[in-house]
Amino acid sequence: MNVLFCAACGRRLTEPVRPLDEMPEYPGWDGMPDAEGRRHGPASVQRGTYVVDPQPFGAPFEPYEGDEDAYDGIVPGGMWMSDERGSLVSAGPRGTYVLHPLDVVELDFHPDMSRLGGCCGASPFEGVNRVCSCGAEIAVEASDCSGGYETRLVPDAVRVEAVA
Repeated sequence: MNVLFCAACGRRLTEPVRPLDEMPEYPGWDGMPDAEGRRHGPASVQRGTYVVDPQPFGAPFEPYEGDEDAYDGIVPGGMWMSDERGSLVSAGPRGTYVLHPLDVVELDFHPDMSRLGGCCGASPFEGVNRVCSCGAEIAVEASDCSGGYETRLVPDAVRVEAVA
């Protein structure tokens, strides 16, 4: 089991979690509220686990110059969006630590409210949206109705320690 800490101040950021070898397959989502009325999608990882995702995640986004039909084959599972420039792919950080949001403790929302973005929860499309109490930009929370339910800790902002 491991615990992740803020690299800037040493504050504990997670419950003890077990690493997974690879990103689980996303279970899919029908967009309907869950039993508690929440509108976010299903969790990307189960409670008590985490995985390091090698794909880029979050902002910034860059125009995709390749064949639009081949996109999913080029960046399998990679984050994308579109705007007036066309299809965009994530150029955000690689190696994010993907956790169940309930395994992450005591993070504050980013003071720049434009980074929260979602209608039903936090959107991952505007970059880091959670900070440590010391002010360090720590994580990207995805809890909006537009996709998955996860918190991704930015690799340069955290350190991992084994616990007994």
